[in-house]
Amino acid sequence: MVLSLLLAVPMSGKAASQTTVSAAEEESIIHIVPHVEERVRAVLAQGGFAYPPPASLSFLVFKEERILEVWLHNEKGAHFLKSYPVLGMSGYAGPKQRQGDLQVPEGLYHIVWLNPHSDFHLSMKLDYPNEFDRRKAEEENRSHLGGDIFIHGGTSSVGCIAMGDAAIEELFVMTLMAGSGPAEVIVAPYDFRRQPAPSHPELLPRWLPELYQQIATRLAAYPMTEY
Repeated sequence: MVLSLLLAVPMSGKAASQTTVSAAEEESIIHIVPHVEERVRAVLAQGGFAYPPPASLSFLVFKEERILEVWLHNEKGAHFLKSYPVLGMSGYAGPKQRQGDLQVPEGLYHIVWLNPHSDFHLSMKLDYPNEFDRRKAEEENRSHLGGDIFIHGGTSSVGCIAMGDAAIEELFVMTLMAGSGPAEVIVAPYDFRRQPAPSHPELLPRWLPELYQQIATRLAAYPMTEY
């Protein structure tokens, strides 16, 4: 293990900027990585990648299917790595609009913080609300959008995505070790690659077709996989 690889934690959803972790975070991460490293090596090797992954990451999350797909990007494009079952996800189909609605957000996000001290074993924070969420809230005079949306361990969820402890260990280490930029997270009500995104004008909120078209366009960059 190269210690320098542990020191840069993606923190910005707008650029590939990074920050140096605190001494306490570094110590926690050092303890996490050794017992997960061999599992991550095996996952990457099965997909034909070396460790650490010389690429950026994307996570595709589908609410209806309760699946999180991991994709790696390099100069040759996007490559499917592995699917993980989502063990806990509160709410229903539709975006998050306010604090306390228990909804998992839907949209195009990034991982902005890796938390080795989470109450849910480990956690990775999404940049909700993003620019789209804030703009639509402003147009509708909505406030108190909520926040602190994480992909984390355990099996319970209050607006977050619970993956179980073993899965979050692998996802956390892959995100930490990825070669460039913050990991992308695409959250959809279901897999728009398999059936078209709903677009009828009576959808509420009224901007939902716009959001779903954005998600569908981004998902088109990822070939359909077998669950």
